[in-house]
Amino acid sequence: MVTFRDYMESSLYGRGGYYERRAPREDFYTAPELHGAFAGILAGEIASRLRTLADRGLPPPYFVVEMGSGSGALGAGVLRAMHERHPSFSPKVRYVFVERAESQLLRSIVEGAASERVLGYSRLDDVPPCSGVFLSNELVDAFPIHLLQKNDGKIYEVYVQRAGPGAGGIRGADGVRAKLGELSRPELAPVAAAVSAQLPEGGRHAVNLEAAAWMRLVAERLLAGSVITIDYGKRFGPQPQPNPPRSFYRHRAGDDVLEHPGRQDLTASVDFDSLISAGETAGLKFASYTTLSRFLLDRGIMDWLPSGGPNDVAAVRERNTRSRRCCTPTAWARSSRSSSRTRRPRRGHERAIRGRLRFSGRLRPFRRGHALRGLPVPAARGGPHQADDL
Repeated sequence: MVTFRDYMESSLYGRGGYYERRAPREDFYTAPELHGAFAGILAGEIASRLRTLADRGLPPPYFVVEMGSGSGALGAGVLRAMHERHPSFSPKVRYVFVERAESQLLRSIVEGAASERVLGYSRLDDVPPCSGVFLSNELVDAFPIHLLQKNDGKIYEVYVQRAGPGAGGIRGADGVRAKLGELSRPELAPVAAAVSAQLPEGGRHAVNLEAAAWMRLVAERLLAGSVITIDYGKRFGPQPQPNPPRSFYRHRAGDDVLEHPGRQDLTASVDFDSLISAGETAGLKFASYTTLSRFLLDRGIMDWLPSGGPNDVAAVRERNTRSRRCCTPTAWARSSRSSSRTRRPRRGHERAIRGRLRFSGRLRPFRRGHALRGLPVPAARGGPHQADDL
């Protein structure tokens, strides 16, 4: 029997796990898979932040470290947009893919191998300290979470075991059962006490202990520059609120997190207040927090979409549809997926169910208050994979 956290770790990231085998758009869409405007606008934001470093006297090279790079679609789009729209910065940028699923990491590097400025690592710990922009898109909500459940007025932790003859517990699919037990880690006790009054009988609450540790590691690796985090979630505030996990399978959101082990996505909303606090504690300076729709609109998303002539009805319809999809995530929750206001539901309390799109999150950059000297391009070693010219 293992904690739900370890079960989620194995299901998503273990050998043959979900992210090793996930095909793009199979169970949900991510923003880079939908339209090049997302990557293009991010490239502009990155160029702006790198320009700030240059103005402060920090010499190149500058690093863009994408954590949880997945298929590499976002990185490819950012690199393309940097080359086309920000040619003065493009040669100065080293793009670093960080992805645990090595099959996806290698694919990203091979597809980006036309540039010698592409690097890859399977662990953020192996990325040398550098200056630039650390970027994540829909990463933190996929960190393995501890799962709490209220039963008979008491908070327990959810454990998972393979079902066998006579095994008790809550039955799940594929021979998997959930059982309730005592808290596995002392850090869970204050969370359990705080959320108990808000959690209904039988209700579940996700606790992401990895998020703060990840933010501390990011702060250690960033010498000077910014951190941009885009994800599903909200600022939960000081008053604890139930945060149940969700699953996504074939574009349908569900509550059965034990169904289809290793074949469905598992996720829980991100508490941005906790991330902000962890960043500030680690020495980062909080810069801003906003919805993704506001971020995209303020930076000209409409200019990236087809306009057509005044009488081109098809072009106008396409432009309106794409703008809704990019800026109003609930527009993605259609047909096979409902637009509920819970987990996958949109970010501030209006997130679009992730099966259709997980990209209505918050964008929250942190900035270092000082600039340090740049580093040479780190050489490939052991775990890291570096692209060579083909």
